[in-house]
Order: sequence, then structure tokens, then C-alpha cells
Amino acid sequence: MVDEKKWPQIQSGQPACYRIVVEGRLDAPWSGRLGGMQIVASSSEDQSPVTTLSGQVQDQAALMGVLNSLYQMRYKILSVNGEPCDGTNEKH
Repeated sequence: MVDEKKWPQIQSGQPACYRIVVEGRLDAPWSGRLGGMQIVASSSEDQSPVTTLSGQVQDQAALMGVLNSLYQMRYKILSVNGEPCDGTNEKH
């Protein structure tokens, strides 16, 4: 069971928002293949390229689809974090 106090944004069977960080540079046109997530490329502290994907996914299966796509494209996944859906990261 999910601890609602620790993860209030994650409810079973409901959409949730995530922030995924990968090593390397990923361009915005890949958003469609990655569930419509917002893509922002930047540099890490050691100046190596990293990309942050953020947005809402419909369920755990959709999240796994995004993660599997990144894996198939050979991006190293650095982190996956749930985050509050505050309106700026939700799909319209």
C-alpha cells in the first residue's frame, strides 16, 4: 500500500506526475514517443549532458512504456521521481 502522507500525488489507478532524469541529450521532438512529456536538456555539475523529462502519465503501464522507450534508445536513467501535479506538468 502506498503511504499517502509520503506520496500524496500517487493513487492507484489514477494519473500521476513524474520527473525522469537521463544521461545524455534528448531533443524535444521525442516528446511524442515518450508519452508527451516535457523535455529539457541541460548540463550536470561536471558539464556532461543530462535531460529531464517531466509530465503526467496515465498509470504505471504508461510510466513503464516511457522508461522502456528510454532504455531501448540506450539512455542511462539516472532518476525517476513522483512529483505533485501542479498544473504546469499535466497534459492538456
